[in-house]
Amino acid sequence: MIKLKKLINEQAWDRKFGEPLPTLSDVMGKHDSCCENCAEGNPCCESVNEDAKDVMKAKKIEKQIQGAESRMRLHMYELADRMSADIPNRKLADQLIKSYQKNVTKFMRDMLSLVKKMK
Repeated sequence: MIKLKKLINEQAWDRKFGEPLPTLSDVMGKHDSCCENCAEGNPCCESVNEDAKDVMKAKKIEKQIQGAESRMRLHMYELADRMSADIPNRKLADQLIKSYQKNVTKFMRDMLSLVKKMK
């Protein structure tokens, strides 16, 4: 069992009474000076891995996003059909479909690949 006196004496930063608390830049500067990998921008001392629960939650959220995207795609095609019914609006419908494919489809692919990379 840890004694209370030991807890009181332990400190993460050496500072005297009245000195301001360290800022993030102070801590990062001190860390960069002690670790050559960090100063060069390479992976550092420790890596952080997600908990297994986080991966499961991410996959559940992934499924929810897929469902929402499916509904949005259905509505987008319904809108494109309405736009295509009138000859002057057919180009607008094509632009709508291309925009959807360019942006939303790219997002979905990126999201799926990133969730698969979670450990």
